[in-house]
Amino acid sequence: MIMKKDITRFGITIVILAIMLIVVDFAVGFIADRVVDKMPNYSGQIAKDNYRLHRMDAEIVIIGSSRGSHHYVTSQLSDSIEAYTGKKYTIYNAAIDGKFANSNCCAAEMIISRYKPKLVIFDIPESQLRSTDVSTDLMFSSPFYWKDTIVRRYFDNLGLKERLLMKSNLYRYNGKLIRIASSFLRPKDKDDGYVPLYGTTIDTSLIKERKKEISGDYCLNTYSEFNFAMVLKKYAFNEVPLVIACSPAFMPTGNNILLKDMCNKYNTPFIDIYDTPYFNEHPELFKDAVHLNDDGAHVYTELFFEKLKPYLDCIKK
Repeated sequence: MIMKKDITRFGITIVILAIMLIVVDFAVGFIADRVVDKMPNYSGQIAKDNYRLHRMDAEIVIIGSSRGSHHYVTSQLSDSIEAYTGKKYTIYNAAIDGKFANSNCCAAEMIISRYKPKLVIFDIPESQLRSTDVSTDLMFSSPFYWKDTIVRRYFDNLGLKERLLMKSNLYRYNGKLIRIASSFLRPKDKDDGYVPLYGTTIDTSLIKERKKEISGDYCLNTYSEFNFAMVLKKYAFNEVPLVIACSPAFMPTGNNILLKDMCNKYNTPFIDIYDTPYFNEHPELFKDAVHLNDDGAHVYTELFFEKLKPYLDCIKK
């Protein structure tokens, strides 16, 4: 009899805890979703992601990871394009530190679902399409799971486990509430999105002879390959000019052979300045092995613009 009462009491406790958890989960989602809607445009990664997914309306857009945010000097590129075309265009560097192939593919789709830019520049090295850590890449966008069908599709396509986890608001906002709150307190980022780095940490005395990858020793992640191909096809179908680019790394061992093949398959321009003698001979232009410093970014932006010129006629229309 006593044992039966204990079991009943235990069952009631479990039900009460479950109800409390459901209430807390609902409250977190209800409040956090509304706070996110009011985040400033440029204060932190989540705020910038919210801006590029829902508010950005620049005529020329740059998307990518930290390499994109640190490598494209927006004001310099804007001045060069204006001098070449005779017209001033609004340009925004929407690349974000810690956002890689799939989160940027998601952003690329979101952008053309809202409006039609004159040009989108997508900075991506092939290594991002090979990475298997795809769920972590998307997590900055998890607050928008219920708001955006495109974001929801990216998460749901990860599999049943992720679909179930994303139903929890506590999971969606895990580790993000402090970041979201801090976006209201931290200084406003630059309006054009470019984030400069200064100095260099490369020790040339430690540089050893490179061992380059051999084509055929690797393959693309199927989830990432599917999403990237979807972006290339959607931009072509919607007649939105898209240029894929890969900015410099210092003496990289990787290559972009499969990335180039995909761009050729979908007739998408590819500007590959990933592994070039000039940058490999000038370590002082790099903050670290994969990021240019501000001096290097200005040099790269000038070189990139020269290679971009053949594709600028489309924005004059």
